[in-house]
Amino acid sequence: MKNDQKREKQKNKNKRLVENIQNGEYTEAMKIQGRDEIINTATEIIAFSGIDKLTMQSLGEEMGINKASIYHWFKSKEEILDEVFSYGHKKLMSKGFRLDLEGSSEKVLTRAADAWTRIFSDEELLPYLRTVFSLCYADDRAAEEARALRLMIRSQIDVIITSLGYNDAFLAALFSSLLLQHLESVLDGNEEDFRKDAISFSALLTSIQDKEHQ
Repeated sequence: MKNDQKREKQKNKNKRLVENIQNGEYTEAMKIQGRDEIINTATEIIAFSGIDKLTMQSLGEEMGINKASIYHWFKSKEEILDEVFSYGHKKLMSKGFRLDLEGSSEKVLTRAADAWTRIFSDEELLPYLRTVFSLCYADDRAAEEARALRLMIRSQIDVIITSLGYNDAFLAALFSSLLLQHLESVLDGNEEDFRKDAISFSALLTSIQDKEHQ
């Protein structure tokens, strides 16, 4: 979560924002700013402390405001949760998922792995992705997002493996599974480099191709 200095600075901003709203001295941009801060803080609480720790009280404490102030924006915890997934999904989709199929199998596979690793370790996205994968077996919204992400990764790997000349669903499923395991470990703070696995997988593809040509 945010470091202490950054957290205190944000708490002071939140207090001033709430005071302005209570005094009727606010703009539409300020209302949006407050809403976004609530969503981001709620996401961080879920991601790093667990869904059970998210209450109006804990949210207010983390933001440095009275819990009653949150009702200026949201009527309930469930409404906040809806926005956590809606807002997080929009941020995720804004990152783009471009495929580059130029180069050797090693370059294409490592490039794809690096691109997804950057997304899963992105400072803005990491709390949301941790929330999604931590709740994917308990919350339908999280399950749907996790399923969509896994499908997107698998679809990209299918395209990559086919473009490299291997029409083999097993190979695509294998690399997708390895990559997903790596990405979920990234969410847990594991910084192990997946490039070695991508290079080893590329060597496997080359050996398969060599055998086919013998």
